[in-house]
Amino acid sequence: MLRGYSAAQPVSKVGGQAAQVEAPVIIGQSFVWMHFPKTGGHTVASAIREAARSRGERLLDTRDPDHWHDSVEERLREDRSFDPSDKVVISGFRRLPWWILSRVHYEAARPPHRCASRAMLCQGEYYEQDGSVNQADAQVARLAGHPVERWIRLEHLAEDFVAQFEGLLGPPVRRAARRLRKVVNPTALDYLKSLEFYFTATELEGLYAANPAWAEMERQVYGDLLRL
Repeated sequence: MLRGYSAAQPVSKVGGQAAQVEAPVIIGQSFVWMHFPKTGGHTVASAIREAARSRGERLLDTRDPDHWHDSVEERLREDRSFDPSDKVVISGFRRLPWWILSRVHYEAARPPHRCASRAMLCQGEYYEQDGSVNQADAQVARLAGHPVERWIRLEHLAEDFVAQFEGLLGPPVRRAARRLRKVVNPTALDYLKSLEFYFTATELEGLYAANPAWAEMERQVYGDLLRL
């Protein structure tokens, strides 16, 4: 439920995508699934729906593209009927260097094809579709109003999905997890997947230093930070 924008500068939704992908904002009887962009959220949302159908559980599946990536706090402000009380908040997450690489290549691939500079990349900055500049740390900072209780790491998508959802949706979760072994929401632009190609060891340390909120969250979720 996180949108890629800073609190001071909202931006438009992904151009032309609303009719082509399913909205991943899902509220279950005992959980809220928050979609953190570029962490396999669409794939996880599909697996949640599959498991819920098998179980016969009714889901509130928000299909308004303007609210696909809302945080819990933003959703509370926009929808007075939304009540996260007694619900477990679950979200996707990934390592900062891989996330920023995915995001800058995503923006380069979609119109109007805005390419971040190397200096921006090393600071965790990227262009939004409207030309405004955002930073990775702003995405984590927006979670502060209502913390996430469980995480699904992109690097361990299937295993974390089972660990976090089996107790909520039962045995169908293991069957649904099969679809998570291959993420189906790739960046359209194929790019080299090598941290050494984009960062020196000092630059990677600087990336984390420029995004302290993300670095702290990554330590909590993974236990450490990436190093070269």
